[in-house]
Amino acid sequence: MSLSHKSENKTVTHTSTHYVDCDNCSMQSVCKPINSGEQSFDLTSNYLTRRVPVNPVTSSSTLKDNETDAKLFAQAMPLTAIYAVCSGTFKLCHQNEDGSEKVVGFRFPGELIGEDALFLEKYNYSAIALGDNSVCEVFVKQLSACGSLAPEMQLNLIQLLTKQSYQQQRNTQALFGKKSAECLLAAFLLNICSRNAKHSGCETEIELTISRQDIANYLGIRRETLSRLLSRFQQKALINIDGKKLTILSLKDISALSNS
Repeated sequence: MSLSHKSENKTVTHTSTHYVDCDNCSMQSVCKPINSGEQSFDLTSNYLTRRVPVNPVTSSSTLKDNETDAKLFAQAMPLTAIYAVCSGTFKLCHQNEDGSEKVVGFRFPGELIGEDALFLEKYNYSAIALGDNSVCEVFVKQLSACGSLAPEMQLNLIQLLTKQSYQQQRNTQALFGKKSAECLLAAFLLNICSRNAKHSGCETEIELTISRQDIANYLGIRRETLSRLLSRFQQKALINIDGKKLTILSLKDISALSNS
């Protein structure tokens, strides 16, 4: 399922959904009115659609492998828009020439999706919703047209992309180059909890819709190895998994393990 202009005036009305605050969203710099002298004008209605739902048929269960997913966009599709996650989680998948699929990342509330397609003008991966999600959608051509009228918007876009590149570089450095699978998993759990803290307000808890298979694929380890490590972490009282809720019980020990 790809988004279209037909859905751009729709908003999610479920009161139970917890959206990321605009102040904590990476897209914020291109979603605010432009100030010119003593005047302020808002061009966002020309290129921005807020809180577009992206829902799979059946929400996936945490640390299980029975999800039915919905695609925000598919790999190699022409670039039309970049997105910011408002709620939920997305996985990013790249299909190799041999047909195998590699999970290359996850995106959480407040983070961007598709911004790295601006250079090649096509998406480098498929973005798949895990659970009932929503995004803010910025149409690239319309944004560029508005930017020609308001140069400040071009600067805001550059700032947005630079910040996102820096954050993704930090995320990558935090995870890879670890000495063991145990160390890698500890670093992964710290990373995703820290990234969600801006949305949830808690650095030790996360509501997951990511399957064990996807986590193992992303980390480059066997699913059986991941299951064994998660069990070991629980036995040592480092974490607790209760349904979709994962809690880090000993932040100090997990941090030490991730740096070992």
